[in-house]
Amino acid sequence: MAERGRSALFRRFLALSIVGAAADVLLFLLLHTALSPFIARALSLLASLIVMRTLLPWSNVTTGGRLAVSDAGVASILTIAVLLNYGLFASLIAISPSLQPLAAMAFTSVTSLGFSCFGYLRFVLRRE
Repeated sequence: MAERGRSALFRRFLALSIVGAAADVLLFLLLHTALSPFIARALSLLASLIVMRTLLPWSNVTTGGRLAVSDAGVASILTIAVLLNYGLFASLIAISPSLQPLAAMAFTSVTSLGFSCFGYLRFVLRRE
């Protein structure tokens, strides 16, 4: 029973992360032609973080505080993932200016999604 509940929590967290990634991609696609890739990426990541933080209370990924992760813990995981995402993006674009910003965005988005899922699972799968 507890395993099924944890699986449902992870699916809700994954859905929350995918909604944030979708907001990030859509805004980046709108902004990257008008602004530099660095500014467009920063704005799109900020918007995705705001979307995820706004949806966090309704996503119910903490089961009322019975797990070792709280809303603040989930917000911390998401914030660190966004910072990692931007850091990797900026590094890739700075190291290889010929790299397409959309390719760099896809790589960094997958990487930060993996990081956030690993961080969340570390808390959720911890023994109570």
